[in-house]
Amino acid sequence: MNSKRGQLTLFIIVAIVIVAVLLVLFYPRLKKIVVPGSPSVQLQDCINSKLDEAVELVSKRGGSIEPVNNIMYGGEKVEYLCYTNQYYQTCVMQQPLLRQHVEREILDYIKPEALSCINNLKQNLRKKGWQVSQDREDISISIVPNKIEITVSGFSAVKEDIGERYDKFVVEKKSQLYNLIMLATSILNWEARYGDSDIKTYMLYYPNMKVEKYKQEDGSKIYTLTYTPTKEKFVFASRSLSWPAGYGLGQTHKSITV
Repeated sequence: MNSKRGQLTLFIIVAIVIVAVLLVLFYPRLKKIVVPGSPSVQLQDCINSKLDEAVELVSKRGGSIEPVNNIMYGGEKVEYLCYTNQYYQTCVMQQPLLRQHVEREILDYIKPEALSCINNLKQNLRKKGWQVSQDREDISISIVPNKIEITVSGFSAVKEDIGERYDKFVVEKKSQLYNLIMLATSILNWEARYGDSDIKTYMLYYPNMKVEKYKQEDGSKIYTLTYTPTKEKFVFASRSLSWPAGYGLGQTHKSITV
């Protein structure tokens, strides 16, 4: 019995030592993940409202903050993403790289605010004893499945007493914008090639997506894509294979949705 108790005590001591060593080795990394006030979280809290505003604007205006070639719909200017001003002609893609275009639009819109947030973050970190490099910051954006990522790099922040170092800061926003843009791109390819698209087929393949198409008097079409679980939308316009008034195809029409 004494031998078994001694073995058990030794096992407990060894386990405690192992846990202590692991905490010493990985605590700085764990802090970065769980501490709400980490530099990345501070930056995200500062940028979030402007990012939300930018996403809302591009989503209801066809991917552009200030649409140039547009049609008025629902009190908003909606960008033509495929367009021809001719009758009987299929449209020409206006933004062949739509995702990259939307990324640029969002980045240009949030950049002034983001730079201000970065400067404030640097000042706060220095006040708390962080060593912050003077390198010039770089801001990039990626619209990827299920989220939008803002990455700030080009400078570092180090706090040696707690073993933390940041060479980049990542701001993330949950979003279905990527999937909405990919679906819009597929529809636009049909518009450019055939002059129209079958929205029922899309909803059969993508049950979480609601696709609506509204035909206008001049032959334009307004598409509204909705990711139903979160109600996120993407709205854009197309004018392709249009017929002159009087041919029975120009009436305002709301397509059937399921």
